[in-house]
Order: sequence, then structure tokens, then C-alpha cells
Amino acid sequence: MAGTTTVVFTDIVDSTGSVYRMGDDHATAAISEHLQLLRVAAHEHHGRVAKTLGDGVMALFDSAYEGASAAVSMQQAVQLATQQNPTGAFGLRVGVHVGDVLEDDGADVFGAAVIVARRLCDAAAPGEILASNLVPMLAGNRRGIEFGELEPRQLKGVPDPTPSCTVFWQPLAPAPELQVVVADDAALVRAGVVTLLVSEGFDVVAQADDFDSLMDAVDAHHPDLVITDIRMPPTNRDEGLRAAEQIKLRYPQTAVLVLSQYVEASAAASLLDGQTAGIGYVLKERVGELDEFVATVRRIVAGESVIDPLVTDQLLDRNRNRDQLARLTDRERDVLELMAQGLTNRDISSKLYLSEKTVETHVRSIFNRLGLLEDEGGNRRVQAVVRWLNTTDR
Repeated sequence: MAGTTTVVFTDIVDSTGSVYRMGDDHATAAISEHLQLLRVAAHEHHGRVAKTLGDGVMALFDSAYEGASAAVSMQQAVQLATQQNPTGAFGLRVGVHVGDVLEDDGADVFGAAVIVARRLCDAAAPGEILASNLVPMLAGNRRGIEFGELEPRQLKGVPDPTPSCTVFWQPLAPAPELQVVVADDAALVRAGVVTLLVSEGFDVVAQADDFDSLMDAVDAHHPDLVITDIRMPPTNRDEGLRAAEQIKLRYPQTAVLVLSQYVEASAAASLLDGQTAGIGYVLKERVGELDEFVATVRRIVAGESVIDPLVTDQLLDRNRNRDQLARLTDRERDVLELMAQGLTNRDISSKLYLSEKTVETHVRSIFNRLGLLEDEGGNRRVQAVVRWLNTTDR
């Protein structure tokens, strides 16, 4: 398959020296984290990593603007990671070019555009993004990306000098540590959650083991996030839920994640009732899945609402024959289930192998079938999930 594509190549400067300085184990872990940062940046700008090349990636984009923006995001992500962990610091160089490419059934990508992008990457200095002059021409004068013209340069293996430019980028200020209060009457569980959060850069400002001490801690610190067990003293019934309701009422900007030992559908419905952002209900077993748990925490702090997939599965099964859900097609039920798990339209399209446009059509249909009008206040996406949850038996 052929097509005009923006090709982005990355490379770590002196990666071999880094391996010898850090040792095999530490270097392998650091490079793996580095490559993940690059994949995330490519995905966020609607691209895909076509190949991993040891210590770098080749990413493909349909848009020159998105490709250049992704290159900037890659440099910024690596710069932030270097600030957080100087021992795993890498100098990143990036090359960007636009042209026709040939994909061999997804196994490899060929063409002069690939060669030029790679050679621009090789010619870049640490922290530099070099692009051919085709990139700014196709990207246009759009906000958020700036280019600086350079002299044509002779690239290895390319017959004629390549007109090139630099893509300017600014380092990002390190994000402030997010303040967290953790509440659980089981000391070992609480200690495990705290240790994990601290290792990921969160600032745990207080711990609590019952309802009163949790509310006191929240009133004293006004944290960004509260993580609480669903059952705590004095009654060991629904203290966590009651605390979540009061916290969101007093401090709407504070995100709340409720942890539960068991699937309690009515508790999840109660938690989300009236809430539109920054709320989550997750089973405690997810804490053991470290990367997934931390990602969930960050999503909730960012304002998303997340329900544990096991809870959504149970709720879907219990609601198959309810009048409201009976209006939905099977595919719309699939989309609603993934919406309830906090997935974006892009993520849903990937899960269900649909185009984003098709997913958008299904989401609009869900809103219409559930009577959620376009001018209705609040987040219709969350309202659809809440409407669905509130049809469960209490």
C-alpha cells in the first residue's frame, strides 16, 4: 500500500555508552520506559509506531502538522523524564520528512521518505528536531509549532543536498506533585497503596483508617485526590461512599477513587449518582496490577470517571432487559460498556475495530435513545453511564 506519509525517526545519542554506564538491567529498563514515552506521544498525535529500532522508533502520521507536533511532544516527554530521573537521562534526536511510502503488509515500510527521515535523525544534535522543508510547507502556519530555516545539508546516501529546517520546542515545566489522602483500615493495604503512589511521584499528605480521620485529613489538606476503602470503621458498611459524597460536595475539584473488595453494583451506581468528573470505583485486586492502577489514578485526577470493568460487566448483564437499555442495539451496548470503563472514542474504535467516525455515530445514537439532549447540562458521556447505572436494582 502506498501513500503520502509523514515519517518521524528517533534515536538515542550514545545509547551504547549508556548501556556500559548504567549496566544491562538498568539500561534495558530505562530504554523500555523511553520507548513507551515515544509510543504515547505518537498515539496522542494520531500516529502509530511502525517499527522499534533498538533505542528508537519509526512513527507514521497522515498529517505533517501532527508528525511535527509529535516530535515536539517526544522531546518534551524525554526532557521531563530526565528531570525526574537524571540517572536514566538520554539525549534524543529526531528526524521528520514527508513523502510516499510503501508498506509491506504492515511488516515493514520502505521508500525514499523513510531514508531521508532516518538521515535527518542521524544528522540531528542531542535535543534537536531536524525536518525537511516539505514539513513546514504542508503543516502550514498553525499555532503551537514553529520552524527555523537551515542551510541545505548533504545527507548520507542522498544524492542532492536536502533543504531542511529545525522544529523549535520548549521544555515543559515539571508538573507539581499531586497531593493524596489514602484511607483504609487495613494497615497493610494502606501501606501498599502509599508506597506505590510515592514511587510514582505522588505526595501522600495524610493517611486515615476511619471515616472521621479521613474527613479531618481532607478538611486539613484539600488534596487533589482521595483514595478510600468502601467499608471502614465505625460500622464497616458504607463509610467510604458517604465520605466520597461529602468530599465531592465540599471540594468538587478533589478527585475520589473508591476501592472495594467485592463487586457491588449498587455502590457504584450510588457513587456516580450526580457526579460527572473525577470519580472512580475500582476493585482492590487492581492495585496489584501496578501500571494499570497508576494509569487509572491519573485518569481520575485528570477528570475522568472510571468504573472497574468487572462492575460494568455485571451491570450490563443485569440490565439487558431493562426498558432503557432495550432501546440500544448490540453494538451500542458494546460502545456503552467501554464508555463506562472511561475509554475515549479513539480507544473504543481500536477495541471494536471500528472507525472513530462510526464510534461517534454510535455515541450520538446512545445519547438520543437515552433521551440526553445536546443542550442538557453536564457531561452527556458520564450522564449516559449514570443513567444506565441507576436502572440497576439497589
